[in-house]
Amino acid sequence: MNSLQKVAHRVVSSVANDLRDNTLTNLVSIPLGAAKGGQMAYKAATTGFTMLERKVGLKTTMGAVKGGAVGYIGGNVAAEVSNKIIGVEKWFDNTKIGKSIDKGITKAENWLHKAIGGGSY
Repeated sequence: MNSLQKVAHRVVSSVANDLRDNTLTNLVSIPLGAAKGGQMAYKAATTGFTMLERKVGLKTTMGAVKGGAVGYIGGNVAAEVSNKIIGVEKWFDNTKIGKSIDKGITKAENWLHKAIGGGSY
């Protein structure tokens, strides 16, 4: 296994563990961040000098992806503080819905590890 594969395996495992640990927070923060980022990019792409090609769809999509990433990162900071106090995430993980979401995350993680390759991880 080369060093790039090792790094990729670590990133996949880290993100999957975080998604399992902070399911509720991520379900709220990622879509909200994506919506806000997409809205800002759409507004920026549709205003200004009209002689230039705007590429509104592409810019809106990229804004949504960036906003989702910001929501993921920002949501994790808030989750660290609130989850230690309330413990809602642990309760949610023990519900039927929480368990099925965690199983889906694990399946996706295992698929990504197989796609990366390089033997055991």
